[in-house]
Amino acid sequence: MSRVSSLAFEEIPTYLQDIMREYDVELGGSEFVSVFAHAPETFKSFIDYYFGLVTKTSGKIDMVVTELVRLMVAKRNDCFL
Repeated sequence: MSRVSSLAFEEIPTYLQDIMREYDVELGGSEFVSVFAHAPETFKSFIDYYFGLVTKTSGKIDMVVTELVRLMVAKRNDCFL
């Protein structure tokens, strides 16, 4: 399986560093952003989709359950971010 490396924090565009700092506080981690930093437009597409989905299902599916499902899908795909 192919692996994508993380960029060092200093190599990540400033606007993504700011997002990472926010995620560290709000979500408890931002490591996945350092992988998406190779392709910032892909990160933006992912965030637009993911947070749009979370917002649309808000109140229907608990955010904890959503995150647990995301973690299980990542684990199933050998993604250990």
